[in-house]
Amino acid sequence: MPVPKSTVENSPRKLLRDVVLEKMLTAIQDGTLQAGERLNDDELVAWLGVSRTPIREAIAKLVDYGLVEMEANRYTRVASPTAEQYDDAFQMLFGVGELAARWSFPRFEDADVKAFGAILDDMRAHATAEDRALNDDIDRAIAFMVARSGNDLLVKTSESLLNRAKFVRIGEPEFVFWDVAQALDGFRAAAKGRDGEAGGALVRGLGRAMAEHLATARAAKAAEA
Repeated sequence: MPVPKSTVENSPRKLLRDVVLEKMLTAIQDGTLQAGERLNDDELVAWLGVSRTPIREAIAKLVDYGLVEMEANRYTRVASPTAEQYDDAFQMLFGVGELAARWSFPRFEDADVKAFGAILDDMRAHATAEDRALNDDIDRAIAFMVARSGNDLLVKTSESLLNRAKFVRIGEPEFVFWDVAQALDGFRAAAKGRDGEAGGALVRGLGRAMAEHLATARAAKAAEA
């Protein structure tokens, strides 16, 4: 495991375990910690510059997220995402997105409409450029709607889902830029009109289109093999 210079600092605003969790999440999602890699306490202590306690607390959270696998007295390692896990996370992500749109759009203030529009602008730019940063834009859009849904349970359950979705999509190269771009004007109009039902339907339709494209791409790849 690469052991770069520690960048973790004690923060008066965050628990140390949360700072460690953020660092480890980023390292897993950007590939610094790779799928299947074993996590060694001593190496993590040297890298993060903290004691074992916050590291173990962060690892426990990562296990809950499904990003780390642990078996007592055998191993603690970064999980290896599968196509099945991707499909489960994808389905849940768009299901949560549909609920979040339905519940949040009617609650939007003018400032929310403007901020959501800025996210849509980023999505259009990345879709046009066929830039996979579009994945992060989709996560931001869903997180934005979830945070304004008025449902605390949805907010709490979505944290784990969004982190898992970022992880499992590492092994899936396919994406549907065109379908995302085509949906953006509808999302903008639904948000401006505070139309939750229209927003939910758009999320559902986009999820269906992307799932169909992925199935087609996988079938073509299997035929080539």
